[in-house]
Amino acid sequence: LRTSYLDLCLVHWPVVGKHVTAYLALEQLQKEGLLRAIGVSNYTIEDYEELKAHATIPPAVNQIEISPWLYRKQTAEYFQGQGIILQSYRTLRQGKALEDPAVKELAARLGRTPSQIVGRWCVQHGFVFLPKTQSLARMQENAGIFDFALSAEDMEKLDALTTLEAIAAFRSSYNIGIVRDTPLQG
Repeated sequence: LRTSYLDLCLVHWPVVGKHVTAYLALEQLQKEGLLRAIGVSNYTIEDYEELKAHATIPPAVNQIEISPWLYRKQTAEYFQGQGIILQSYRTLRQGKALEDPAVKELAARLGRTPSQIVGRWCVQHGFVFLPKTQSLARMQENAGIFDFALSAEDMEKLDALTTLEAIAAFRSSYNIGIVRDTPLQG
C-alpha cells in the first residue's frame, strides 16, 4: 500500500467463531499506530454484544446496508446510542432506488434528484452516505444533499418503504455471510 498507516479498517463480516479474533488483531494494529480507527461491517446488535465482551476499543464505525428499503430502526438506534457511526452501503440499491415512485415524487416536488432524496434521508437519520460512482457529475450531484431538508412527513414516507420481505431477504443474506468459511486453499 506504500503508506505507514490506514485511516480505517473494518472486520467485514461477523463470521461465527472468527470475528472477535479478527477484531482483536485490529485493536493491536491500532495500538501499534498502523490503523487510525477500526470498525465493523454487517454487525447486528447480537454480534456487537458478543464483540463488546472481549474488545477494549469500541468500533468507530459499523458499515451496514441502510436505505429506505432496508431501514432497521432498532439496529440504527442501538448503534447510535453506543456512539458508533453507521455508514450506509448499497443505499441507492445499485440504481434501483432512482426508479422508486415515492422517491421520484419527492424528488420532483423538491426539485432534487432521486439520489439526493435518498442521500438526504441518510443524513437526517445520522448515517454516513457514501455512494459509489466514477462519474464526476454524479459525485457532484450526490454532494448536493446538505442545502435542503426533508419534512417529518417525507421521512416517515421513506421509512415506510421497508417491507417484511426486505427484512426476510436481509436475514437470509446475513445468515449466509456469517457462516461463510472460505478455505485458504482453492
